[in-house]
Amino acid sequence: MANFAGNDRPRKMRVHREREKAAQQQRSASQSEASGTPTQQGPPQTPSTQQPSPMYGYMPNPGQIRVPRGFDQAEHDRLYTAPVPSADKSLETATREAEAEWADISHAFDVYFESLGPDYAPLSPEHMSPTSTPFGPALYYRSYSIACVLIMYYCGRIILERSKPSMPPVAMAAVGMAAPSTAQYAITIGRICAGIQPIDSSVALNPHHGAALMDSCMGLFHAGVQYREQGQRGWTVTKLRDVARLTGWQTSALIASGCETAWLKAAEAGKGPPYTRTMNSNAKDDRVAGRGRDPKSFEHPPKDNNDRRFIAVNAGTRVYWAIGLLGVEEDMKNMNIT
Repeated sequence: MANFAGNDRPRKMRVHREREKAAQQQRSASQSEASGTPTQQGPPQTPSTQQPSPMYGYMPNPGQIRVPRGFDQAEHDRLYTAPVPSADKSLETATREAEAEWADISHAFDVYFESLGPDYAPLSPEHMSPTSTPFGPALYYRSYSIACVLIMYYCGRIILERSKPSMPPVAMAAVGMAAPSTAQYAITIGRICAGIQPIDSSVALNPHHGAALMDSCMGLFHAGVQYREQGQRGWTVTKLRDVARLTGWQTSALIASGCETAWLKAAEAGKGPPYTRTMNSNAKDDRVAGRGRDPKSFEHPPKDNNDRRFIAVNAGTRVYWAIGLLGVEEDMKNMNIT
């Protein structure tokens, strides 16, 4: 699935550019008709200087990569043949092949889920008392490992829907467009995560339970960014911070902050309901404490590192929450990453 999403990105960029070109020509034609000026024939003029291309989607385009000779494979050992780049095919052919490959991957997900068997079914109410959550009754399974497997399965389903050939290359735009088809998956992830959460958050966790809570965070992140109800959003942020407090895995608190950032970005773009931050002002990490919303506000000199004179660490220079993963189109253009 990840390989498909990466290979299909150049084709989506071609579709995006073709649509922008068509829209620009349509606007020019409309303006010319209104002013009575004949439209200009021929291809549009482009500036002589090439501007750096913005980043669309989940990661920047690495460009042409040359593998070192030591990592190359001999022809008789080569198990994978790289596909023909979509730029060398017509857009119609590349799109048709991408849709067929996506359908095959979706079918593989179906086969996998159908092969899990009854041991992966949720426990009935007679084995575990139902717990009410903003997503519905919590789902419990025979083991934490089974619950985590299913969280990753539904997370993969969400990513697969957002990677459809018909989706835009911008990740945050794909989140909104795919929301109707991924809504049930996101709700199911919330119900499974609720079943993993400890009933009493003041009781110490055993390592197996703590590991399951940490493993569930990534699935809750991919599902949480599309939650729209305040109850579901509040539950997600609270539980993610509980994981950070109970396990010491502070990445969970950053995931909670990333969800809040995604909700604010969606509201600012008019694609979601309003949201108010609930940051932890006492947190040591500036990103968790909310001591600045602009990424440039974190580009300050390193803080006191407790006299570690030979180590320079600036937490602000790390990836600003999930902006590289779920930034809106304007953010990508401002970053100017080639």
